[in-house]
Amino acid sequence: MILYGKNLFSLRLNILALLFITITLTTIGCINIGPRAMEQEWLKYNHVISNVKNQQNLLNLVRLRYNDSTTMLVVTNINSQLLLGSEDSGMSYSFSESANQLGNRFNFSLVPKYEDKPTITYQPLQGEKFVKNVLDQISLDVLMLLNNSGWSIERIFRLCVQDINGIQNAPGASGPTPDYAPEYKDFLTVAKLMRKLQTRNFINFEYESINGQSSLVFSLAEEALELPETLKLVEMLRVTPGKTDYPILRNEMDHNPNQVRIRTRSVMGLLYYLSQSVEVPQEDVRKGKLTTTKYADGRPFYWSDLFHNLFQIKSSSEKPSDPFVSMKYRGSWFYIDDTDVESKRTYSLFRQIFAIQAGKIKVERPTLTLPIGR
Repeated sequence: MILYGKNLFSLRLNILALLFITITLTTIGCINIGPRAMEQEWLKYNHVISNVKNQQNLLNLVRLRYNDSTTMLVVTNINSQLLLGSEDSGMSYSFSESANQLGNRFNFSLVPKYEDKPTITYQPLQGEKFVKNVLDQISLDVLMLLNNSGWSIERIFRLCVQDINGIQNAPGASGPTPDYAPEYKDFLTVAKLMRKLQTRNFINFEYESINGQSSLVFSLAEEALELPETLKLVEMLRVTPGKTDYPILRNEMDHNPNQVRIRTRSVMGLLYYLSQSVEVPQEDVRKGKLTTTKYADGRPFYWSDLFHNLFQIKSSSEKPSDPFVSMKYRGSWFYIDDTDVESKRTYSLFRQIFAIQAGKIKVERPTLTLPIGR
């Protein structure tokens, strides 16, 4: 069929219009898809990385409870490529010379799509620097930083401190599960007294100049010196009453009534300590797959007494319905309940401590790179 005059001109005009629409849609797609895709994918990666970190931490705590080896991986790089394409796209043109028809008609469809093809690089946390940082005791500066950041001093001390002026906070729990029950009750009393004073702004950690040197001191407000909580705390710590400032020393062996001696855990000790809170299936206990802690008279010691209102990892034969974080290990599900606010707070504090102490590591070279995509 030969096209003449008006029909030929109409065909050319429609083709030009079609090309213009195609170019415009493609250009708009290139401009708009990038920002929209970044917004969506950024949040997805953020969510997934956070969940994976939580699962890895939970897995390692459970491993330690079973006396298994731990492994830590960190995502060092995500390289994401957005590929623009289209699917179910096409066009058709029909022409008729009949006067009773509408004339030229275009059927046009263009469905743009983009495909994300990320390359993810993992690095195991290992080497001399990492081992040294996780085995080093948590510094007193970190305790002060956490205290000044608004964290409960009771939670900080229960987690990080294993001895204050000879009052023990289950020091044996900073390693593999001990055979015998730890001492901890007096320490819990001290931590609770400190918390009561903290809520009224009567207690603090701060640096002061002592003999020309900047020293960290345990400070009591003068108006709190005669309070029952203060008198009880001073008595238990065996320090000189009536003073407002007590210099803090770490790992000092000899008792001095004018000083406060603190021995902190290491990050690895903190991991072991939290692992004792794992609620293990009774079948695994019966089969002797892990250490059972007992009192001297043979009675079983329940770690839940030590971790009450602090931290708990539950176990179940079925997948939990509403966990904050969960994972399956050795045939059982282990999880932190999403309604367990105290455990979630303690876990958040642990992550901050780990980031401060172990976050000094410089990642050197990747060992596993995974291209993900079709």
